[in-house]
Amino acid sequence: MMPKSGKPHLTVFRLAFIGGVLSALLAADGNAMAQGKPSFDCAKAASVAEKAICANPALAQADADIAKNYAALLKTLDAPAGKALRDDQADFIVYRDQIAGFNENTPKEQQTFDLGEFLRDRAAFLAGTRKPADASLIGRWSSVRGSVDIKAVGGAKVEISEDVVINPVSGSGSCEIDGTVANRKVLRLEDTDDNDQPTGFVVTFRRNGDALVVEQSGTGKDDRSEPPSCGANGHADGTFFLSEKP
Repeated sequence: MMPKSGKPHLTVFRLAFIGGVLSALLAADGNAMAQGKPSFDCAKAASVAEKAICANPALAQADADIAKNYAALLKTLDAPAGKALRDDQADFIVYRDQIAGFNENTPKEQQTFDLGEFLRDRAAFLAGTRKPADASLIGRWSSVRGSVDIKAVGGAKVEISEDVVINPVSGSGSCEIDGTVANRKVLRLEDTDDNDQPTGFVVTFRRNGDALVVEQSGTGKDDRSEPPSCGANGHADGTFFLSEKP
């Protein structure tokens, strides 16, 4: 399991995750947004991202879709998952603002990041996320940082594949964790090096209500702070939401 490169990771979030939103919108009530209008008052737009959204009808519509889908999803999730989704949404806004800042005063053809694509992907992620029907860990679980795939492979075992980054805009702190473990209520995956030797790190996967919680523990050789499967400062921890069920 080798670490990923540090290239931009916006593609990691093609369905995996309010644009132009003031903090109060993290508790939005889900009222329908007017066509082509953002989810906030443009007269009060303060950030670069908010001003960009107000200046572009397509971005405004994507922002409205995000706010609508976000509020609708919040109503379906239990309290622990709802809190985690609010945190995930707050992270999304930070990344959205970073992209808008990078693009400010840069000609369209020279922009590295597509703000519209990032907003539309978030809207699609929120629309595609669902409340789990049972306590199973099987499925694709996603967040603004990436995704975790857990598949039954027979013999009472499951295959785990996690692909996450600390910052989806810069691609920094990437982790690619994978392996096959016994199918239990809590999955325990020992990280290994290229020679399949334990590195000292363990990653667990468990349910907390409607969400999947991933926790990294242990100490690596030579006082490493992250598994070899992660890039510099990378870690596998996170909370994820069901986006696909087999």
